[in-house]
Amino acid sequence: MKFLRAAACGAVVLALGACSLFGSSPRVIPPLKDKPGLHALAPRWHEQFSEGDLLPLAPAVASGHVYVARLDGEVLALDAASGKTQWKIDLRLPLSGGAGAGDGLVVVGARDGSVIALDENGQKRWQVASGGGEISAAPLVADGIVAVRSGDGKLVGLSESDGKVRWVIERSLPPLTLYRATSGLATRGALFAGLPGGKLLAIAIEQGKVGWEATVALPRGATELERVSDVTGAPVAGERDICAATYQGRVACLDPSNGTPLWSREVSTVSGLGADAGRVYVADEKGTVYAWERASGSPAWKNEEFNGRRLIGALAAGGQVVTGDLQGFVHWLDRSDGSITARASTDGSSLTEGPIFLGDGVLVQTRKGGLYAFPMP
Repeated sequence: MKFLRAAACGAVVLALGACSLFGSSPRVIPPLKDKPGLHALAPRWHEQFSEGDLLPLAPAVASGHVYVARLDGEVLALDAASGKTQWKIDLRLPLSGGAGAGDGLVVVGARDGSVIALDENGQKRWQVASGGGEISAAPLVADGIVAVRSGDGKLVGLSESDGKVRWVIERSLPPLTLYRATSGLATRGALFAGLPGGKLLAIAIEQGKVGWEATVALPRGATELERVSDVTGAPVAGERDICAATYQGRVACLDPSNGTPLWSREVSTVSGLGADAGRVYVADEKGTVYAWERASGSPAWKNEEFNGRRLIGALAAGGQVVTGDLQGFVHWLDRSDGSITARASTDGSSLTEGPIFLGDGVLVQTRKGGLYAFPMP
């Protein structure tokens, strides 16, 4: 499920279900095809929350734990191997930004713009006002900085040690944006942050200095809804590129030193992209999975067997590309040719986020509040 934000009206949010965002819901969802030799995977563990407890918050995985933030203010740590609850704390304020984890911290954001940092045992380290509006993405923890973004167009860098504001970057927002966002990707001392309107920023993460601003995709269309072209998911970085994808736009790889485009392809996704050393993978909202050669953008393969099932995520892990659909099925595709190797079912509701890598498996979250950990085939 995704949301649109009416930026021109401040914090007014238009809550649109996945079917509304993608257009009219199909009357009949195309059935999945049975395939000889297909592995049917069972979950290692499953934790069930109430419907509406988690959406649209995303879990985080770090240090052998899964960190879960609930809308009502509760934060939990689950053992990544067994799913058993290690600790939980009630922060007693509505949360909005999901969980971020790293450097011994678990960080969440709230509707009032507060940011709360816990240690890995669930003890509160600090709580500060970010200076922005409702936190709209899971905080990113890296290089001594907690990066948070708010629904009013601010990206704020806080000190990991005490939460003090180190820097603020602000950009104007288009009239409509996707509500769900990410705080970006931190690598090699830089923060790469995708923005509404198809922009990508490269920021020196400690100082908050913008090195470059590039266009991944330009908004197009006659209506504001048609012109929504936000960068979705976190960018992915390689030795010689930084790649990002947009809704109603393109996937593109750029030179990380200056933002110069290396190649781009027309595609629309609500869940970002995955990549390995050799290829970039995208699942579009209609149900096609694409693989392009990372160096050139040349097509490697395309799988159209899921058309009409609206895919979420394209995680590259363990020789597979892992994606999910609007009925809660999780699919594993062979990275070499896109053929389907395994499948698993959840609770019949759509995945809310793309699959998350657990090291030796994947984690998925569903619209009905289910968390499922699956092994790799």
